[in-house]
Amino acid sequence: MAYRKVGMIQLKEIFLRICDGQSKRQVREVMGIHGNTLNKYLDIARDLGTDIATCTRDDITDELIESVHKRIGIIKDRPDTAPRDVILLPHKERIEGYLKKDVPGTKIVKILAREDIEISQTSFYRFVRTHLPPYAKSNITVRLPETKAGIYAQADFGYLGRLWDCTTKKMRRAFAFIMTLVFSRHMYVHITFSQDADAVIEGCEAAWAYFGAISKIVIVDNMTPVIDKPDRYAPKINSLFMEYSQYRGFIIDPANSGHAKGKDYASYCTPSLRLTFFDKLLPISLGS
Repeated sequence: MAYRKVGMIQLKEIFLRICDGQSKRQVREVMGIHGNTLNKYLDIARDLGTDIATCTRDDITDELIESVHKRIGIIKDRPDTAPRDVILLPHKERIEGYLKKDVPGTKIVKILAREDIEISQTSFYRFVRTHLPPYAKSNITVRLPETKAGIYAQADFGYLGRLWDCTTKKMRRAFAFIMTLVFSRHMYVHITFSQDADAVIEGCEAAWAYFGAISKIVIVDNMTPVIDKPDRYAPKINSLFMEYSQYRGFIIDPANSGHAKGKDYASYCTPSLRLTFFDKLLPISLGS
């Protein structure tokens, strides 16, 4: 069975998400680590004098990450099994029994929670679609709930057609990098002739400058420069873009793989999240 090892960039991302108010369950699902491993990382940081749950982003320094990483050593984090599968597979027959009796999914989640079997509704429905497909409802969209301004933005590429490129003096395939604020539906469109990491970062920078601030969470479709490996349960986020998001202070929320309405899902719909707006943008050089 294959195991994964968390690197320093991923470790910093885990700490930043906890610091920003995400629950351990949310971090486990997005970053694809086991709960015991996550607790071990937090305990090591606490032993070094930093409580990740109560500290600020400024406290999560490169020196802290390096020190924690050295203490971790070579750790086999977890088998390549979705956390929700580990939790729910032992109860599959029981869940199927409830579904046969037309018990609503929301009620099943509450019944399981009474027995300390905690799982989010989104994770529960994904489990049903994967392991109990006859009971999965099709064409259901879970909409983003009403949220404060500045929490969510959606980002994606769209094909525009062929446009004249003044640099190459040729007609080229052109794309639109689109950033949309979920609360207001205010949109910024950045024209580019490529869909690589530089184009995504350049589009983000232009969008932040246009909006005058940076959203707390960016929901992205599974574009290659951002997501190395799309996965419904544990998507692998590109290390370069993860570093960029850490530098700018926003969280990446990948859409569901192979789901046409994936960006309508939100993994972080919780009142505990703190709204962060930056009064002015930090300088950045794409060539550095």
